[in-house]
Amino acid sequence: MKKVLSLLSITVLITSCGSKLVDPLAGCEKSAEKFTAATTAFFTDFTSKSKCEAFKSAASNYLKDCPSLTVAEVKEANDAIKDLNCNNL
Repeated sequence: MKKVLSLLSITVLITSCGSKLVDPLAGCEKSAEKFTAATTAFFTDFTSKSKCEAFKSAASNYLKDCPSLTVAEVKEANDAIKDLNCNNL
């Protein structure tokens, strides 16, 4: 249950600022699309290690490419990403 809550908090943090995005970087929109696709794939199959790793990678890339969150929000999201262990699914 803790994993699910962590995943939901990552998703909420990252997507909550989506409406504020004015794409200052070329890769932001593409990263957002990849993150959305990876989130959907992983949330439909919590037992897939490859989908978990793709989710973590897409979330990290989104945080790097789309500077729409505060430093504290980025730190919280990165900590939650690091806490997600894809080997224990």
